[in-house]
Amino acid sequence: MLKLTTWGTRGSLPTTSTRCVRYGGATTCLEIELFDTDSNTPNRIIIDAGTGLAELGRRKFSEIDGALFLQTHLHWDHIQGFPFFGPLFKAGAEFRFLGAPRDSTGLEATLREQMRAPNFPVSLDILPSKLVFDDIERQGSMLLGELRLSWDEMHHPSDGCTAWALEYRGFKVVFSGDAELNLGGAKALEALAQNADILVADAQYLEHEYPARVGWGHSTPSQVVEVAKRASVQRLLLTHHDPSHDDDTLDQKAEGARLLAGHMPVSNAHDGMSICLGAPLALAS
Repeated sequence: MLKLTTWGTRGSLPTTSTRCVRYGGATTCLEIELFDTDSNTPNRIIIDAGTGLAELGRRKFSEIDGALFLQTHLHWDHIQGFPFFGPLFKAGAEFRFLGAPRDSTGLEATLREQMRAPNFPVSLDILPSKLVFDDIERQGSMLLGELRLSWDEMHHPSDGCTAWALEYRGFKVVFSGDAELNLGGAKALEALAQNADILVADAQYLEHEYPARVGWGHSTPSQVVEVAKRASVQRLLLTHHDPSHDDDTLDQKAEGARLLAGHMPVSNAHDGMSICLGAPLALAS
């Protein structure tokens, strides 16, 4: 069985507006749990370390003693939850990080700088957990036990973004990362997401907003739906919600996407949403 939970679904910056209650306001963080794994297969994968990571650590502090982190890129809305992830402060916990260097800066150097004074009072060096950082190429694949990871490059300023695909025992989940599909990466994402059970994709801008935001690095629902349909995706989740979009606006965005999607189920991801694949019934909450 595979379980996907979205702990943070906002883009750019978190929001605490009372008009953004149903979808939440934390920035990007996804958790994928794999069940019945062997000793060579990671059982917990975390994609991006936005502010939603802090809530994941708070809710599951006692059960998390390790995880595989997959980083899409290093913009601040995707790393600011890292210093507040409680399990990092547990002796004996072990975490591995995979990510492509961005702007000639690796993931470790960026996280280290974020936790250096005057930014944060606790440096990376004094954390009691074990951290392993591995730089990867911008396109590739690897097998970790029964888990196959594949990734490719999306268009996003200033130095790109990684889209990730995870395959485990016949199930496939894909996360686009931040991607402006009109300017590049649509074919790569289509190939990566082919026949995916779930595609979680950046659809930050409404259709009428996009012309004034070309080059800002994000997509619209229609752009994402087009790719998902060509890839024969089973279910599409829209994410990286604009911090200015309230619950009603996001409802309208999802409804517009559903009209374009035909028989493919489409919904907005929200903070705390879980979907199980391989259970007797595929549960979503």
